[in-house]
Amino acid sequence: MSVQDHPELCAKILVPRRRFQGGQPDPNVIVSQKYGIEDFLDYEWANYQKIMAVCPEDLRQYFVDMRGVEIAEDGRKALLMRIVHDDQGGPAPNLVKNTRQLTPEFWTVMERIRKEVFLANSIDHFGIVRRNILVQSPSHPVIIDFQTGRERFRGQFWLRHPCFVRQKVNRYFQKLYKEMGVTLS
Repeated sequence: MSVQDHPELCAKILVPRRRFQGGQPDPNVIVSQKYGIEDFLDYEWANYQKIMAVCPEDLRQYFVDMRGVEIAEDGRKALLMRIVHDDQGGPAPNLVKNTRQLTPEFWTVMERIRKEVFLANSIDHFGIVRRNILVQSPSHPVIIDFQTGRERFRGQFWLRHPCFVRQKVNRYFQKLYKEMGVTLS
């Protein structure tokens, strides 16, 4: 959703699209019942802030620039973020829709993020998949979608242990690299 008077920003709102227990309830009802999360947008904003708090300054450009949660004119909550454009001026595609050849630098950046952000701090993004990585240019990834995290899987106590978190992060990145046909040396 676009933001009035701010063409560089977009707003993420939750809409009842998914079927859950015979109906289409508010998405916050679903995540509250399934995971114990009271507000999904606040949760995503908090996850983003945790990652940015430990992210080296030079790697922050590879994460979408989020601005926070605000109330929209229609009374719904909205998570504001900067629109990611590609180097040709259009909306940046994700890795699923990208048709351009990516450079080795693209994957070097992803490896730095894996090692210097997620592994070094035992943080699991849980969403390192092709749809959550935008292609700003053939050498510049942008990671989006911070809705998932350790608290979401509260029944999986082992995710609180750094060694298990690092193993899970490595598996997600290995799966991504395999799907993309990337071999790192």
